[in-house]
Amino acid sequence: MLKHLPLVPIFELTNIIHNIIKIGYFPIVWKTATVVPILKPGKDPTQAESFRPIALLSILGKVAEKIILKRLYHHVDENNILIPEQHGFRPDLSTTHQLLRVVETIKSGFKKKKSTGAVFLDIQKAFDRVWREGLIFKLIKYDFPPPLIKLISSYLTDRNFSVRINDTYSSHRPTEAGVAQGTLISPLLFNIYVNDIPIHHNTTLCMFADDTAILASHTEPKLVARAINRHLLVLEDWFSKWKIALNVAKTEAVFFTRKTRLIYPDIYLHNERIPWSQSTKYLGVTLDKKLTFKQHITRIRENFIKKAHTFSHLISRRSKSSRSNKLLIYSSLLRPVITYASPVWSFAAKTHIQKLEVLQNKTLRQILKADWYMRNSSLRNAINYKTIKNFMKKIAKTFFTKIDNSDNISIQKIEKYTPTRRTHRPRNILIN
Repeated sequence: MLKHLPLVPIFELTNIIHNIIKIGYFPIVWKTATVVPILKPGKDPTQAESFRPIALLSILGKVAEKIILKRLYHHVDENNILIPEQHGFRPDLSTTHQLLRVVETIKSGFKKKKSTGAVFLDIQKAFDRVWREGLIFKLIKYDFPPPLIKLISSYLTDRNFSVRINDTYSSHRPTEAGVAQGTLISPLLFNIYVNDIPIHHNTTLCMFADDTAILASHTEPKLVARAINRHLLVLEDWFSKWKIALNVAKTEAVFFTRKTRLIYPDIYLHNERIPWSQSTKYLGVTLDKKLTFKQHITRIRENFIKKAHTFSHLISRRSKSSRSNKLLIYSSLLRPVITYASPVWSFAAKTHIQKLEVLQNKTLRQILKADWYMRNSSLRNAINYKTIKNFMKKIAKTFFTKIDNSDNISIQKIEKYTPTRRTHRPRNILIN
C-alpha cells in the first residue's frame, strides 16, 4: 500500500526515518500497540491465559524498524556475534536445521551404542520478560555503535498498549519489561539477550529463539545424567542473573535409548526432579525415545484430518470450486501439514509413511471426483503429482544440498555419513 503513495509523502516519510536514526529517538505514537486476544484451540474462554495476545502496530513504524534491523544485522554479521547453536530468526536457518542437529546427535549415539538424555527447557514468557537494562548492557558489551544503542533504548522505553475486543478498546497501559511483540526487531534483540547462554563441553546446546534443549550422550546412563545436571546448574545461575524464569513443571526430559532394561538416573532443575517422558514435542515434531516417529505421524494424520475438514466445503466433491483452486488449497495449505520438517523424519518405516500416502490419495480422489475403479497412480500422473514419499525426497535433496554448503559451525559439526539401507538416519530418504 505504501508503495502506491505519491512521491511527496514518501519523501516526508524518508526524512522522518532519517531523523529518527540521526537523533536516536523512536516516536511514541509508533510504540502504541493494539492487542487482540485470540482464543487458543481447545482452551477455556473464561480464563485469561487461554488467549494468545496478538499485538498490532503502526505500519509506518514497521518501515522504520526494517531499516533499523538492517543496521543491527550488519553489526551482528560483521562481528560474528550470534552463537552458531542459535537458529531462531536467522537467514538460511530454520526449525528443520535445529531438529536435524537433535536427531543426528541421537542417531549418532545409537550407532555407537550410546544413550542420549535430552532436557527441553520451558522459558516463561521469554519475550515479555526481557530485562531491558540487561539488554542495553549486552548491546554495549557487543560493541554496537552508540547512536544505535541510544535508538534501541528509545525504541524499548515508553511503550504502551490497549486491548481491543470487537469494537471496544481498553484504556492504555504501559509495558515496563520485555521486547515488544509483533515487531521486526524484537526477535534479533532477544537472540542478542540470550547469546551468552553457558555452553558445556559435555553437552550439546540446541536453540531456536527461546526453545532450548540440551543433550548428552554416553554408554553409561549415570554419566549422561551427570553431564546434564552440571550444565543445568550453570544454566540456573545464568537464568537467575538475567531475570529469565523457567517453568520447571513444563520442562520435559526424554532418555533416547535402544536399551530395554535401564535404571533411569535422576536429573534436577531448581532442586526439583525432572521425570523422564516417553516422548516430547520439540519445534513441532514429536520425538519418541526410540525415534521411530510413529507418534509424530499419528499426530500429523490427526492435524491433517482436522484441517481438511475445515476446508471440506471448498474441496469436497460437491464444491463448485474449480479443480485448479482445489489443488491449490491442497498443495499450499494441506500438504505442508504432512511435509513439515520432513527431511528430519521421512526415513521412518514404510508402514508409517504409507499412512500419509493414504491421506493424500483420499484427498486427491475427492478433489478429482474419481470413481472407485480409478487407480491412485493414474490420478497422480494425470495432474503431475508425486507420491508423498517422492515429494519428501525432493524436499530432502534440496535441504541436504544446502546443508552440505552451510557456513554455520553447528551444522558443519553434524556427522557426515553415506546413507545405506542399514543406517536408518535422515539421509536415508535420499536412497533411490
